[in-house]
Amino acid sequence: MVNKEIIDLVTATQQKWGNLVIEIGNAYKKNENLENLTSDLLHNIYAFNHCEVLFKPTLAKNNQFRTTKDEFLSYFLGQNKVCDEDSGFAIKGWKSIEFENFKITEQNNQLLAMGNYYFKDNEDKVLKVEYTFGFIKVSNKELKINLHHSSLPYNG
Repeated sequence: MVNKEIIDLVTATQQKWGNLVIEIGNAYKKNENLENLTSDLLHNIYAFNHCEVLFKPTLAKNNQFRTTKDEFLSYFLGQNKVCDEDSGFAIKGWKSIEFENFKITEQNNQLLAMGNYYFKDNEDKVLKVEYTFGFIKVSNKELKINLHHSSLPYNG
Protein backbone atom coordinates (compact mmCIF):
# COMPACT_ATOMS: atom_id res chain seq x y z
CA MET A 1 0.00 0.00 0.00
CA VAL A 2 1.27 3.44 -0.94
CA ASN A 3 1.46 5.93 1.91
CA LYS A 4 -0.11 9.39 1.92
CA GLU A 5 3.24 11.14 1.48
CA ILE A 6 3.84 9.29 -1.82
CA ILE A 7 0.30 9.99 -3.03
CA ASP A 8 0.81 13.67 -2.19
CA LEU A 9 4.12 13.75 -4.12
CA VAL A 10 2.51 12.17 -7.19
CA THR A 11 -0.51 14.47 -7.15
CA ALA A 12 1.70 17.54 -6.61
CA THR A 13 3.83 16.57 -9.62
CA GLN A 14 0.72 15.98 -11.72
CA GLN A 15 -0.62 19.37 -10.65
CA LYS A 16 2.67 21.07 -11.59
CA TRP A 17 2.56 19.36 -14.99
CA GLY A 18 -1.03 20.48 -15.61
CA ASN A 19 -0.36 24.03 -14.46
CA LEU A 20 2.65 24.34 -16.78
CA VAL A 21 0.68 23.05 -19.78
CA ILE A 22 -2.01 25.66 -19.06
CA GLU A 23 0.61 28.40 -18.54
CA ILE A 24 2.24 27.54 -21.88
CA GLY A 25 -1.12 27.90 -23.63
CA ASN A 26 -1.83 31.23 -21.92
CA ALA A 27 1.63 32.57 -22.78
CA TYR A 28 1.19 31.49 -26.39
CA LYS A 29 -2.12 33.41 -26.65
CA LYS A 30 -0.36 36.55 -25.38
CA ASN A 31 2.57 36.08 -27.81
CA GLU A 32 4.93 35.74 -24.85
CA ASN A 33 8.23 33.90 -24.94
CA LEU A 34 7.65 30.20 -24.25
CA GLU A 35 11.30 29.31 -23.70
CA ASN A 36 11.31 29.55 -19.89
CA LEU A 37 8.03 27.67 -19.51
CA THR A 38 9.05 24.87 -21.84
CA SER A 39 12.41 24.67 -20.10
CA ASP A 40 10.53 24.30 -16.80
CA LEU A 41 8.45 21.51 -18.30
CA LEU A 42 11.46 19.62 -19.63
CA HIS A 43 13.86 20.15 -16.74
CA ASN A 44 11.69 20.54 -13.64
CA ILE A 45 8.92 18.06 -14.45
CA TYR A 46 10.50 15.44 -16.73
CA ALA A 47 13.61 13.45 -15.70
CA PHE A 48 15.83 14.26 -18.71
CA ASN A 49 18.72 15.23 -16.41
CA HIS A 50 18.48 11.91 -14.54
CA CYS A 51 17.60 9.14 -16.99
CA GLU A 52 16.04 8.29 -20.31
CA VAL A 53 12.44 9.48 -20.62
CA LEU A 54 9.78 7.58 -22.59
CA PHE A 55 6.76 9.38 -24.04
CA LYS A 56 3.75 8.09 -25.97
CA PRO A 57 1.68 11.19 -26.79
CA THR A 58 -2.10 11.07 -27.10
CA LEU A 59 -2.47 12.55 -30.56
CA ALA A 60 0.46 10.97 -32.39
CA LYS A 61 0.10 8.71 -35.39
CA ASN A 62 3.37 8.71 -37.32
CA ASN A 63 5.84 9.41 -34.51
CA GLN A 64 4.06 7.42 -31.82
CA PHE A 65 6.98 7.11 -29.40
CA ARG A 66 9.31 9.90 -28.31
CA THR A 67 12.50 10.05 -26.25
CA THR A 68 14.22 13.36 -27.07
CA LYS A 69 13.62 16.86 -25.78
CA ASP A 70 13.04 18.12 -29.32
CA GLU A 71 10.35 15.47 -29.87
CA PHE A 72 8.66 16.50 -26.60
CA LEU A 73 8.77 20.17 -27.59
CA SER A 74 7.36 19.30 -30.99
CA TYR A 75 4.35 17.63 -29.39
CA PHE A 76 3.68 20.34 -26.82
CA LEU A 77 4.45 23.38 -29.03
CA GLY A 78 4.23 22.11 -32.61
CA GLN A 79 6.62 24.81 -33.79
CA ASN A 80 9.99 23.13 -34.21
CA LYS A 81 9.06 20.91 -37.20
CA VAL A 82 10.65 17.81 -35.65
CA CYS A 83 7.44 15.79 -36.06
CA ASP A 84 5.30 17.20 -38.87
CA GLU A 85 2.05 15.85 -37.44
CA ASP A 86 2.33 17.92 -34.24
CA SER A 87 0.13 20.99 -33.89
CA GLY A 88 1.06 21.88 -30.31
CA PHE A 89 -0.95 20.17 -27.60
CA ALA A 90 -0.04 22.72 -24.90
CA ILE A 91 -0.94 25.73 -27.06
CA LYS A 92 -4.51 24.57 -27.70
CA GLY A 93 -5.66 26.77 -24.82
CA TRP A 94 -6.67 24.41 -22.03
CA LYS A 95 -8.60 26.11 -19.25
CA SER A 96 -8.20 23.28 -16.74
CA ILE A 97 -6.58 19.86 -16.42
CA GLU A 98 -7.90 17.46 -13.78
CA PHE A 99 -6.24 14.17 -12.85
CA GLU A 100 -8.23 11.18 -11.61
CA ASN A 101 -5.79 8.56 -10.35
CA PHE A 102 -7.09 5.01 -10.58
CA LYS A 103 -4.03 3.55 -8.85
CA ILE A 104 -0.61 4.66 -7.63
CA THR A 105 2.09 2.07 -6.94
CA GLU A 106 5.68 2.20 -5.71
CA GLN A 107 8.58 -0.19 -6.18
CA ASN A 108 12.01 0.91 -4.98
CA ASN A 109 12.42 4.46 -6.33
CA GLN A 110 9.94 4.01 -9.21
CA LEU A 111 6.34 5.16 -8.86
CA LEU A 112 3.53 4.59 -11.33
CA ALA A 113 0.18 6.35 -11.60
CA MET A 114 -2.62 5.27 -13.91
CA GLY A 115 -5.98 6.86 -14.53
CA ASN A 116 -7.82 9.46 -16.57
CA TYR A 117 -7.18 13.13 -16.99
CA TYR A 118 -9.64 15.66 -18.26
CA PHE A 119 -8.69 18.64 -20.42
CA LYS A 120 -11.25 21.45 -20.51
CA ASP A 121 -10.96 23.95 -23.34
CA ASN A 122 -12.15 27.57 -23.47
CA GLU A 123 -15.56 26.45 -24.78
CA ASP A 124 -15.95 24.14 -21.76
CA LYS A 125 -15.61 21.02 -23.92
CA VAL A 126 -13.88 18.23 -22.03
CA LEU A 127 -11.41 15.78 -23.56
CA LYS A 128 -11.02 12.59 -21.52
CA VAL A 129 -7.61 10.94 -21.89
CA GLU A 130 -6.16 7.80 -20.29
CA TYR A 131 -2.64 7.96 -18.84
CA THR A 132 0.15 6.05 -17.23
CA PHE A 133 2.89 8.17 -15.67
CA GLY A 134 6.14 6.81 -14.28
CA PHE A 135 8.09 8.85 -11.76
CA ILE A 136 11.51 8.58 -10.19
CA LYS A 137 12.40 10.04 -6.82
CA VAL A 138 15.14 12.60 -7.23
CA SER A 139 14.90 13.51 -3.55
CA ASN A 140 12.60 12.73 -0.63
CA LYS A 141 10.39 15.63 -1.67
CA GLU A 142 10.67 15.66 -5.45
CA LEU A 143 9.58 13.40 -8.29
CA LYS A 144 10.34 13.64 -12.00
CA ILE A 145 8.47 11.97 -14.84
CA ASN A 146 10.39 9.26 -16.70
CA LEU A 147 7.40 7.60 -18.41
CA HIS A 148 4.37 9.31 -19.93
CA HIS A 149 1.86 7.25 -21.90
CA SER A 150 -1.35 8.90 -22.98
CA SER A 151 -4.20 7.65 -25.17
CA LEU A 152 -7.82 8.28 -26.01
CA PRO A 153 -10.32 5.81 -24.51
CA TYR A 154 -11.46 2.92 -26.70
CA ASN A 155 -14.47 3.98 -28.72
CA GLY A 156 -15.87 0.68 -29.94
